[in-house]
Amino acid sequence: MSVNRRAASQLPVVILSGGVTGLGVLRAFARQGIPAFVYPTALTDVLRHSRWYRALPGVDDRAPAPTPSVALLEKVLADSRLPGAFLCPCCDDWNRVVAEFAERPSGAFISMVPPRPALETLQNKANLATLLQTLGVPMPDTRMIDSSADISELPRSEDTFYFLKPRNSQSFRARFGTKGVRVRTVEEARRRLDEITFAHMSVVLQEYIPGSFAEHFFIDGYADHSGAIKALFARRRLRIYPPDFGNSTSMGSVPLSDVPGAVESVRRVLAAVNYRGIFSVEFKRDPRDGAFKLLEINARPWWFVDFAVRCGVDVCRMAYDDAQGCEVPALKTYSVGATCIFPYQDIFAMQPLVAARQTSWWRWLVEVTRALQPVGCTDDPMPGIVGTARVLTRALRNRLTHGAAPPLPVLE
Repeated sequence: MSVNRRAASQLPVVILSGGVTGLGVLRAFARQGIPAFVYPTALTDVLRHSRWYRALPGVDDRAPAPTPSVALLEKVLADSRLPGAFLCPCCDDWNRVVAEFAERPSGAFISMVPPRPALETLQNKANLATLLQTLGVPMPDTRMIDSSADISELPRSEDTFYFLKPRNSQSFRARFGTKGVRVRTVEEARRRLDEITFAHMSVVLQEYIPGSFAEHFFIDGYADHSGAIKALFARRRLRIYPPDFGNSTSMGSVPLSDVPGAVESVRRVLAAVNYRGIFSVEFKRDPRDGAFKLLEINARPWWFVDFAVRCGVDVCRMAYDDAQGCEVPALKTYSVGATCIFPYQDIFAMQPLVAARQTSWWRWLVEVTRALQPVGCTDDPMPGIVGTARVLTRALRNRLTHGAAPPLPVLE
C-alpha cells in the first residue's frame, strides 16, 4: 500500500483521545504529511511531546476534557473553524459519539466507524457473547448474570477458573483498575457482584481459558464501507503484564496461515453485524480442544496500531481514503516475524522469567534494541525519552520510600 497514493489530498485529521493509541494514529498520518490535530489529551500524556502534536484549534488543551458527547463534538468542531476533517476516534466513548454524529449528514466532517448497532453488539460483552453463541463461533463458556441471585453455583471448569468480566471494559477499568475479577467461591462471586452493581456497572460470568499467555493471538484489520475486508494482520502475544488480565507487553507478527480458525471467525462475526472500519480481535487457543476462542473485539484503533502500520498494514490510511470515496486495494502481504515490545511494562513481565532462569536481562536488552516500540522511535524520540524518564523516576522514588519495585507505570 503506497503511503503517497493520494499526496494531493490534505484533508486534516481530528484524533479524538490520546494515549498510546492516539500517538500511534498521529504518527501514521503525520509520516505521510497529512495534517492531524488532537482532542483531548491529559496534561501528562506523552503524546504531547510528539514532534507532530498539535492541539485542535480553538480548544484550550490545558483544561480538563469534558465527557464525550455529540453536543461536545459539534461545539469543538465549530470552535476549531476547520472547513472539514476526517474524524478518528481512539477510545470506545468517542467511537460511539462519532457513530451517532455520522448519522447526521455532514459533508464537511467525515469518518469511517462501525454503525451504532454494530458497536452496541461488539462493545457490550453480553451482546457479543449472545452473537457468538448464535453464530456458533468458538468462545469461552459465558453466563449472563444481572444480580447475585443469578449465581447459585460456579460452573465446573477443567484446569481453570471463572471470573467476572465487565460488559463495558473502559468504564470498569477506570473504576476498578482491572479488566476482570477472579472469583473462587459462590460467596465471593456474589459479594464482588454486589460491589459492581452498586457502582452501576454490569458483568458476565466467564470461564478463563487455560494455557500460556503465548496462546493469545490477535487479528487486526480493516473492512471498507461495503463490508469487504481489505486487510488482515495476525500477531501473537509473547509476554503480558499483569498476568491473566493485563495487556500485551511483547508480541510478534505471524502469518495468517497460523490462525485459520481465527480468521474464519473474524469474517463471520463482522459480516453478521455489517461492520465497517478498523478492528482488532483477540483470541486464545484452548489447549483442551485446539480451538481459537474469541475473547473480545476492539472496534477502533488499538494500542499497537503503529506496529501494524509499520509492518505494512496501514489501517489508518485505509479508513482515511475510504471515507473520502477512494478505492481501497486489498492488502496481500505484510512483514512477518517483526516484534514489538512495550518496555515500560515488559520489564515487569520479564522479572519472573529472569528469576526462573528462563531468560536474562542481557537477552531482553537485545530484544528491545531490535524490536519496534509503541512509544519510543527514532523519528519521534521525545515521547519515548519522557516515558523512560518518568518510569525511572517513579522506580527510584518508590525504591527510596518503600524499598520495593514500583507499581505498574501508566503512560497516558
